[in-house]
Amino acid sequence: MRRAFAASLLALTTACAPDKTRDFEIGLLAPVGPGVASAARAEGLSIRAAAPDGADAPGASVLAGWPSDRRGDILADWAHLRLLVALAAVKGRTGVYFALPTLPDGRELSSYPEEWQALSRVARETAAMRPILESGAEVGLPFAVPGGVLARALRFRGRLYLLLVNNTTSPIPLPADALRPWRALFEVRADARELLSACGGGQCLPAGRVLWLEGRL
Repeated sequence: MRRAFAASLLALTTACAPDKTRDFEIGLLAPVGPGVASAARAEGLSIRAAAPDGADAPGASVLAGWPSDRRGDILADWAHLRLLVALAAVKGRTGVYFALPTLPDGRELSSYPEEWQALSRVARETAAMRPILESGAEVGLPFAVPGGVLARALRFRGRLYLLLVNNTTSPIPLPADALRPWRALFEVRADARELLSACGGGQCLPAGRVLWLEGRL
């Protein structure tokens, strides 16, 4: 369902879209092997020797154990990769270029379907939001956002979009009633309020959590 929604959103926003006013690219930093290069092209990921001006270039790996007790880097999970992209987007950066981990025995990340799926899922979500990030008009926030939550609002093709990011290590209370008119994108539940966690008698945006919201017509 999420994949079908992302595809329909991408088709809607790219059809007759206005000329973009800024860039937002997602890609990989070279060098990459032929398997990763082919898989990256299929996902619409760019490959560059260095991140362009204004783009973030975070490491996309964490230290972890591989099968056979080999030690090495492994790709961060989907939630963390999504957070890195959202941080770039909410700060008005021009994109994100991931430095992929070095794998044991010279294997490529595309040889590990579960890890590659995390990256491809983030790439699909970003592709769906790129027209909005590139051509949307900056507008004021529709409601007061508590300290610690990064936020950005854009209007695109008559509809309002809101990005909320909790880049702290603690949950942060949100005014749940203010989320009533919004629809959560790329989530199993469309009601954004159902994605908050209970905290101190209220509802909070969990640590490291990202919400892409679309205003209801």
